Amino acid sequence: MFSRSHDFVVDRGTFNYAGRDVNISMNEGERGLHILYGHTSPSAVFNAEARFPAPLCHPGTREDILRELKDWVKQDAPQVFPNDSSICWLYGPAGAGKSAIAQTVAEACANDRILAGSFFFWRSDSSRNNPARLFTTLAFQIATAMPELRSIINSVIMKNPNLL
Repeated sequence: MFSRSHDFVVDRGTFNYAGRDVNISMNEGERGLHILYGHTSPSAVFNAEARFPAPLCHPGTREDILRELKDWVKQDAPQVFPNDSSICWLYGPAGAGKSAIAQTVAEACANDRILAGSFFFWRSDSSRNNPARLFTTLAFQIATAMPELRSIINSVIMKNPNLL
């Protein structure tokens, strides 16, 4: 919807994108979120049109790791992994199915309404291979998923747009 767009302002707008990537309703006082969106990578989220069809685990496969990750996600205080890790790093060789596992977990979390955000890197996509877009994309998704943080994130951006 906004690919290759830059240096523009839309006031009091409502955006709906049929590709499932964007559904933004901006209040007049949410210019910070609009600025933030301009620094995101909409094609990196788990349900982005650019990722269709997204890789998924086949039913009945990888059940142990999926159960372990879902348990880790749902813990109040992480206790599933050694050293009480609050970060889980999914790793393995190319082609091992890391993206399929992460996609399956992201979809399950979205279905359970506990997904705050997601980011899937891709080497050949200039917005998805840019680590600078990781935090802005997650911040925007968090502002959308958690209404109580929306005004805080908007305010922080308005006070210091150079953070982006």
